[in-house]
Amino acid sequence: MTTLLDYCADQPVRSFAADETIIGENLKDGKLRVLKRGAVEITKRGTRINRLSSPGSVLGEIAVLLDQSFGATVTAVEPTEVYVIEDGARFLLENPDLMKLVARLLARRLRNLTDELVEIREQVQARSTDEDLGYLGQFDNVLERLVDHHSDRDY
Repeated sequence: MTTLLDYCADQPVRSFAADETIIGENLKDGKLRVLKRGAVEITKRGTRINRLSSPGSVLGEIAVLLDQSFGATVTAVEPTEVYVIEDGARFLLENPDLMKLVARLLARRLRNLTDELVEIREQVQARSTDEDLGYLGQFDNVLERLVDHHSDRDY
């Protein structure tokens, strides 16, 4: 089976030192990045979202697919090497099997996120009472908006 790293073998590699920014939140450059080695931390508005260290981890794919700016900052947490694909959208279109791998990755992430959201919402609802319209009630409202916010109307 061909892996993401196999598709990147001929792509240029860029090295980053620890604490160096690989992707800046709200910037747009159309580049797709794939972790070759090292570790990165992903933050959004300063809040840590994830840490990745698996070779083949894709960085910036959502921005490339949506032709938008990056929604998070990616920072090297140790010396890190990243494949940099200059025209990420074209690269994905020219490699349909790679696009399928990225689609599966995104689908898996969405499924995990949805499962976690439902679990958190059920826990909040189980702990809430009619009198509790404070923190838990507000949190439940946020979760409800997250669930209701996603729709297919743009497609």
